[in-house]
Amino acid sequence: MRRKTKNSLVTDKLCARLVVSAVAMEFAVPSFVLSSKLKGTSEVSYARQIAMYLMRCVYGLTKQRIAELFERHYTTVSHACRLIEEQRDDPVFDSKLIRLENFLRQAPPAQTQNSEEAELC
Repeated sequence: MRRKTKNSLVTDKLCARLVVSAVAMEFAVPSFVLSSKLKGTSEVSYARQIAMYLMRCVYGLTKQRIAELFERHYTTVSHACRLIEEQRDDPVFDSKLIRLENFLRQAPPAQTQNSEEAELC
């Protein structure tokens, strides 16, 4: 389990920002609503679930940390991961997720020296 240091929290927030931005572009949802405390429309909730799933499988963040970043309960993250994983049988959806996963894995590592004030959005 990862230690909760200030730098790891900042790094996790930067990763979350990248994931939220990528999902927002791919699914045509404004990024600021994905990190909103409000539930939003079904499209927003779905895109948020995809972002949570990607944070879990690409960056290996714990469900608890993802829940903290999105200001949700960890069971919400568990539900999102289960839901998205079940939908990967659809080849069109799976190819979208593969593209997003590849993009996120190729992104340069987060720089924390000048990013102490990083926020999700």
